[in-house]
Amino acid sequence: MRLLFWSSTNPYEVEFARERITEWNEAHPDTQVVLQPLPEGRSGEEVLIIAAAGGTAPDICANVPPVIVPLLAKARALVPLDRFPDGRQVMEERLPDGLLETFVASDGNLYQIPWKGNSILVQYNMGLLREAGITELPTTWSEWNEVAQLVSRDNDGDGQYDQWMADFNVVSEWRQRLFDFYTFYIAASGGQTLLQDGQVHFDNQATRDVFQFVHDGYRRGYYPNSIFVGDIFLRGSIAAHVTGPWNIAHVERFKPEGFEYAFGPIPVPDDYEGDHYTFGDPKSIGIFSTTDHPEAAWAFCRFYTSRQADLRLLEITNQLPLRRNLLTDTLFAEYFETNPMMRPFAEKVPFTRGFDQNTALQEVFDAINSEWDAVCIQGRRDVETGVERAIERSKRILRSRGS
Repeated sequence: MRLLFWSSTNPYEVEFARERITEWNEAHPDTQVVLQPLPEGRSGEEVLIIAAAGGTAPDICANVPPVIVPLLAKARALVPLDRFPDGRQVMEERLPDGLLETFVASDGNLYQIPWKGNSILVQYNMGLLREAGITELPTTWSEWNEVAQLVSRDNDGDGQYDQWMADFNVVSEWRQRLFDFYTFYIAASGGQTLLQDGQVHFDNQATRDVFQFVHDGYRRGYYPNSIFVGDIFLRGSIAAHVTGPWNIAHVERFKPEGFEYAFGPIPVPDDYEGDHYTFGDPKSIGIFSTTDHPEAAWAFCRFYTSRQADLRLLEITNQLPLRRNLLTDTLFAEYFETNPMMRPFAEKVPFTRGFDQNTALQEVFDAINSEWDAVCIQGRRDVETGVERAIERSKRILRSRGS
């Protein structure tokens, strides 16, 4: 029996996959797994959708973006875990409380194995903050703006700012909104996502407030309205960078001598009360319906996401498994003692949110992105008009899709 397994092309994930598959193959001579990194394409989403449509999908893929799972499920391209007697139970035991339902499809089935994620936090240049007299990391919008006012400046006297608070991405593309609008929206709304029961759920004050907060920051010069070559965080041109744990290895490798940094939560409105949430940037594992051996594929997936496998995922990739009790499970204690910068990301795993399971979600993000670009980055539309346009366009999209 042979199973084709697609991993991501990230070299650390390929290394992890190769190790896991080698161990499995040695112990299961009758069920051999063959590793292939995801084929090249414009995006992983496109590659998987084309492969599913063309009948060339693998048995298993460990790089399935949850945002496309509804499309794959609607096309009957994925095997629901509910067909396996222990499918739902394994996931309930694995994930932190309250997280599993964000991965369940509208038909009540679970078509993905929520595997790993990257809690999004703010990385701060502590040197720049100390120079500005800042001793505590900001947790609210007013504190953030106070820091921004102090660090945003013109250092060379040419009349233009060359040092800013943060570097929100000015590229007008829906994926970029995951790390500014969506991350700040999840935080400001107390963990809400964009849709609910197939209807627009972001017609609320949190959306308007996030648009206004970032719009005002651009107008005040707190964020550069440009694309830069190189890492302006390590260059000392920005005080804060919204990012995930993947950036730790990059900073450690390329930081200049004496560079100090720390991670803080996504700031929230001043009157916010409750737990602090953030975007979880999740990735799932999918078993494709083209497989001739679904039970064997499920057995391998259980092996691939075991506690011991999750420890190796941390050690090899520095990416967080979506697993409950990461910081209290003794199996992971040594890792977090050795990698203390990963602790704040692990602490946030139970308070992360991913994607609504709706086939129209990418189009909704496109609608929001268009107005974000017009309102926040270009400043050619006022906040209320932009938000209303995004809401109305999203409603039309959902109606046309029958969502």
